[in-house]
Amino acid sequence: MNPETGKFDYYIQVIPGSGTVINFGSNNTLSGDPLNGVVGHNSTVNAARSLSIGHNNTITQDDNIVFGTYLAPTVQHNITIGRGADVSSPMVNSKYGTVGIGYFATVPTLYVHSGYEVGETYVGDIGGVSIGGPDLDTLTALQLTSHASDGSSYFLKMKDSTGVEYMTVDDLGNMVLSGVLTVDSLVCSHTPTIHTAVGDTSNYHTPNKVGDMFIDSSGGGVYVSTGTARGDWVLLNVLLPLVFVIRRKRKTA
Repeated sequence: MNPETGKFDYYIQVIPGSGTVINFGSNNTLSGDPLNGVVGHNSTVNAARSLSIGHNNTITQDDNIVFGTYLAPTVQHNITIGRGADVSSPMVNSKYGTVGIGYFATVPTLYVHSGYEVGETYVGDIGGVSIGGPDLDTLTALQLTSHASDGSSYFLKMKDSTGVEYMTVDDLGNMVLSGVLTVDSLVCSHTPTIHTAVGDTSNYHTPNKVGDMFIDSSGGGVYVSTGTARGDWVLLNVLLPLVFVIRRKRKTA
């Protein structure tokens, strides 16, 4: 039964010579391209190998499948799931070779990227998931894009099984961590970087910047960098006692 008219006016349409065209619903427009179809009503499918399930959807590019309401992919090889705002503001999936998911939005909130580009050319991209934005950086498995530019909202929160937050990242990129952070090396462009390894600085022979530190976890040597060239390390364990001895000799002289 048509939910808008209350009448039993659904039907199946097959166009001979054009492949199978399925129209199971009402007020739908199909182009007769091979292997296209509609399940629902008030939808348009003018593309080959495409299917609309739902209502008020528009497909004009080949190889698209949509599930939902007010959906309108604008490029080929997509699967779009969810709902747009209304007929005049549909949810548009414009990223080739993706699964786009969203609700009451003009663009999907989550994209699963295949790693293929226009023309079905594999470009060496592993593909991945993009949340909050359609453009996934090359060779990125997971990308989060902030939805605002202030410190009062968050684009990443991590909670334990009881719901307690242990890590948050706000939309300005500030991270708050409650717990222990274990890393081999922590690099910051504005403050000294502290490196640690078993052995001397041959394990990390070139400092990143002046003021970096290196700690030999086996021998106990503490080094500070005086430059950014290979070997620009000074062993403080030797330098500091030497300065102390020199100063003491001056005082007793």
